[in-house]
Amino acid sequence: MHLKIKPFNNSIRSLYENHGSFHDGDAGIDLFVTEDQTIQPGETARIHLGIACENAENKPYLLMPRSSISKTPLRQCNSIGLIDAGYRGEIMAAVDNIKDKPFTLETGQRLFQLAAMDGSPIHFELVDELTETDRGEGGFGSTGA
Repeated sequence: MHLKIKPFNNSIRSLYENHGSFHDGDAGIDLFVTEDQTIQPGETARIHLGIACENAENKPYLLMPRSSISKTPLRQCNSIGLIDAGYRGEIMAAVDNIKDKPFTLETGQRLFQLAAMDGSPIHFELVDELTETDRGEGGFGSTGA
């Protein structure tokens, strides 16, 4: 899958320019936490990942937790996130803190990944703009509950 990634600022762009955590054939691309954030016990929160994306193949793709999330008290609320091909808003992960202590995310952490529906490797390029779509930036239940 060829993915266009639009970082929202230069510090986020730098994280992806220096992204070196790939193995040949990896099915997912790790995403970075872009700001420190504390999630309280029992809280449901959205983690803003500071990027918008476009699949050049015009197909949906998935937001999934990395296996390393198991070392934290966080669980992705919707198990996986289905991202429609036309969505151009910010990629965010909704999580629950399932423990009785606050948990602080740190800039640069990688807890989530994007994956192609068919498991094919993702090749990405950083861009300044994405094409507009009818769907646009509506996400997280914007088409109905």
